Amino acid sequence: MTTGWDAVPALEAWTVHEITGQACPCCHCIYSLAREKVTGPGGRHTCRPCTVLLGVCTEAEAAR
Repeated sequence: MTTGWDAVPALEAWTVHEITGQACPCCHCIYSLAREKVTGPGGRHTCRPCTVLLGVCTEAEAAR
């Protein structure tokens, strides 16, 4: 099983909402206050719950 940012689907497989940064490419949910957008390397992004499930640290957590 792939973990970390490598587990996020390839950019070529994203939907329009995911390409425009409005939805999570992992769970396909629209970003909201409950599903905060977390950006990663190479233009990848996920929602906070998927970030936790993937086991990746955010830029803010890495700075601690």
